[in-house]
Amino acid sequence: MREHHLRRELIATIVANQLVDRAGVTFFFRLAEETGADIAGLARAYAVAREVFSMRDFWAAVEALDNQIEAGTQLAMLNEARRLVERAARWLVRSGARGELDISAMVDRFAPAAQMLAAALPDVLRGQDQEAFGERLVELQAAGVPDDLARQVASMPALLYAFDIVVEAAATERSEELVMDAYFDIGARLELDWLRDRILELPRDDRWQALARTALRDDLYRLHRALIRDVFATAGDDGDQPPVDAWLDRNQTSVVRALGVLADVRASREYDTTTLPVALREFKNLLAEGDQLT
Repeated sequence: MREHHLRRELIATIVANQLVDRAGVTFFFRLAEETGADIAGLARAYAVAREVFSMRDFWAAVEALDNQIEAGTQLAMLNEARRLVERAARWLVRSGARGELDISAMVDRFAPAAQMLAAALPDVLRGQDQEAFGERLVELQAAGVPDDLARQVASMPALLYAFDIVVEAAATERSEELVMDAYFDIGARLELDWLRDRILELPRDDRWQALARTALRDDLYRLHRALIRDVFATAGDDGDQPPVDAWLDRNQTSVVRALGVLADVRASREYDTTTLPVALREFKNLLAEGDQLT
């Protein structure tokens, strides 16, 4: 292939076919609309996401279950993988690499963290995310899915955070294991996981609803990363108290207020682009430095 005089055209055709088959015919349009990335950037991001999460092996394992489990279960598993790849590709193009994204370098950078996170699940999860993992695992096992494959599918909603963990570990000069634990800990204790799920449930019936949902989701992910930086910037290294515990104690008054606003939103049962941004704004006020969300 490397010596063929049409190698660029052949590779482009193969990648395009694989991308449409696995990510869907609307992948390019939706992500280009949301991110402004060009086709080359999105294709590279898709290739990175596919390799970071070893999707080819996963697809083969699911397709090997033909006539052994319900076709609907197989489709649901494939859709969860598609969702993970799409979200990962969106993260990558949002990171600023765009068309210059180096596929090999990015895979080398993020794949080990994805494997580390997968091995740590579900123990590293807290609260509703851990419950959701267990429920999905039992559901898939009951449908006849082999245990290892069922665990892989149940892990997919959390695997996206491998990217944030790598970036924040480098930014805070902490180990990826320590950042991973703090990431899920603060997400559960501030109920960011609940807020995330309500944002993901927002309707996308038209272009503006879809873009508003995307903007809220991206704001929440940026907030989560900024909180991790703030935790390690202010926690100190004395080892007397876990970093998240120390940060929560130091910001107790503001945390109580933010959780109170979130409780009011939950009580109202009105989860839309009016109430959810108010809750998100309160959590942004927890940061020691306002410019950490830039």
